This record gives sequence, C-alpha cells and structure tokens, in this order.
Amino acid sequence: MELRQLELFVAVAEERQFTRAAHRCHIGQSALSSAIRSLEHDLGETLFIRTTRRVDLTQAGLALLTEARRTLVAASAAREAVRDVGTLLRGSLSVGGVATTGTLDQAALLAEFRRRHPGIEIHYVRSTTGPLLDDVRLHRLDVAFVTLTDQPLRGVRATPLVTEPLMLLCRSDHPLADHAQVSLEELTDEVFVGAPPGTVGGEWLRNIFDAAKAQPPMPFLVSDVSTMLEFVASGLGVTLVQRSIGPCNPDLRAIPLSGASLAWTLGIVTPLPDQVSRTAQAFIELVHDSL
Repeated sequence: MELRQLELFVAVAEERQFTRAAHRCHIGQSALSSAIRSLEHDLGETLFIRTTRRVDLTQAGLALLTEARRTLVAASAAREAVRDVGTLLRGSLSVGGVATTGTLDQAALLAEFRRRHPGIEIHYVRSTTGPLLDDVRLHRLDVAFVTLTDQPLRGVRATPLVTEPLMLLCRSDHPLADHAQVSLEELTDEVFVGAPPGTVGGEWLRNIFDAAKAQPPMPFLVSDVSTMLEFVASGLGVTLVQRSIGPCNPDLRAIPLSGASLAWTLGIVTPLPDQVSRTAQAFIELVHDSL
C-alpha cells in the first residue's frame, strides 16, 4: 500500500465517480482504475461497488476511508515538518560554551538567532572545554565555543574565531600592578589561581610554565572564570587571562607579558562537516558575521 494509492482511493470515494476522480488527480482513468484494483488486491477486499453511473463504498471501503484520510494528513504533516526544518521554520539547536566575557557575547548571538528563527528551539549549556568537546563528538551538542590549543582535536571540526594575548591579572595593590609588563620568570614565586589537572585550562597553564622552566605554586584550582576573578580580587593569588577579561573588575590590573608570545584562542567546534545540521550551519554563519 502506497500513499499515492490512498490519495487515489480517497478521490474516488469522495467524487463517487472514476472520471471526476481521475481529472482531480491529474491521471488517466485507466491508470486510476488499475491503481484501485491493485489496492484491492493488496488488501484482499473489494472497496467499491461499481455501477454504470457511480461507485459506492463497501463496508471495507468505509473502514479504509477513515484511516486513509488520517494517514494522508499525517504524511502531509511529516512533509511540512521536514520542509520547515530545511527552511529553518522549526527544529532545534543545542549550543555549549566556555566563558567568553568581553570576547564574544554568546547570549546576544543566541537572542539574535531566536529573533531570526523563532520556530527553532534553543538549548544552551555552560561548561569547560573537555566536556563540551565530548558532547559535540557524541552529538549532544550541535555547536560549542571552546578554548583551542596546539593539540589536534579528534572527531570534531574546529575553527578559530578570536585570538588574544595573555595578560597577568593581579589586584591593584599587588607589587607588580604598576609594571608596564612582566616576564614569566618574574612570576616564579607568585601564588597562582589555576585550573584543575586534566582540564584544557590546567594543561594550558602547565605548558606555558614548563616552556619557561618555571613552576610557580598553584594551590587554588577553579574551573570557571568568575571564580578565578573572585580569588584574584580577594588577594589569594594571580593568574593569566586573555586580554578581554582584564577590564572586568576595576580592582584588578591586567599587565602584558614580555619576552613571550602567548595567546588564548577561542574556537567553535562542530561535528565533522557532513554531520552539521542546516540549523547549526545557520548559527555558525551568524557567529562569523558578528565578528
């Protein structure tokens, strides 16, 4: 049984005549009759009582008519749903991101996307780079904003968005606060607020100081930027942040690093290219247009 057969059957049932039904369906009368006979053969039941002037439904035909109409309505709704996804009239978008304060306004991007595509259901999660990468690989997220390093990423496509120089962040009353710049060597004895081992932020800081042959104490390990800023503002230690975070707190000072070309890169990751949905692609285009 095919949808086209049901469409032809409903037309005959409603028109009560093969000639009018054939004209309505833009099909030859012989082809219409053949399709109805094939449907009756498939079902093992006679659907119409044929006379020279009109056709009437049998009991089997009456039973089929209700279900045929319901099936055709459902099929039409399915076609519309697929069409709407293709034209971004409906669908869903799952986005994740690390903190990008001062660099990228993720909330504004999501709000603009919703304004352009109000039928798209949007979900968002804030997390750290490692879990976000896993969620993209497992298709729990369509798109994620993450910190990129020199290490290649498996199972995702990564595109750099913004690169900023690293700065030392300290309190305004810290002995280094009035310096025009500082070197990594000068920070060897400073107490640092860092990120937990195994996280991208933690590995990032460790690699920076390994390259400088420095191992400053790092007793405070936090996984989010807001907590890191609170610890530094409380005088518990200093940290390294991207330039855009520096002005977030007037009680803190962001000082350029000398003798090193250190940078933080924000990237956007998606599943491999052939697995990116049309909705996700539209959001990515919005992100690039905003930069």
